Amino acid sequence: MSQNATDGFDPNDPFGTWRTIRDANLDAWAKGMTSLVNTEVFAKAIGLQLDSLLAASAPVQSVVQQYMETYLAQVNMPSRGEVVNLAQRLTNIELRLDDMQAQLDELLTAIRAVAAAPVAATTVPEAANDEAKSAAPRRTRKATNE
Repeated sequence: MSQNATDGFDPNDPFGTWRTIRDANLDAWAKGMTSLVNTEVFAKAIGLQLDSLLAASAPVQSVVQQYMETYLAQVNMPSRGEVVNLAQRLTNIELRLDDMQAQLDELLTAIRAVAAAPVAATTVPEAANDEAKSAAPRRTRKATNE
């Protein structure tokens, strides 16, 4: 079953000749097809065929989409458009939450800075305290008769 050193032909191998012919045929086809596919004319021809197929399939695709939306509505499942809309809304909510978190962090930083300030600087002078007391109306409780 091993090949002879002379021309790669072994008379004891019945499929050896067939393999040699097959390999030569495949090599010839591969070289020919490679040279054909790598041409500009072939690329333009394939492009035209694909464009015509896409143009012909557009009406079919829209009809299938309509039927699919109707079917999904009947079985109470969301359509692609509804899922995309929901994803957009969730993304918007996430962005708003991130903004709110950033604002909250800024407020906490400001509150901590104010709390860390010396207490003496935040006390109100006595004269200003008296003015605030005199300007505010006094509240009294009404007597209840019980």
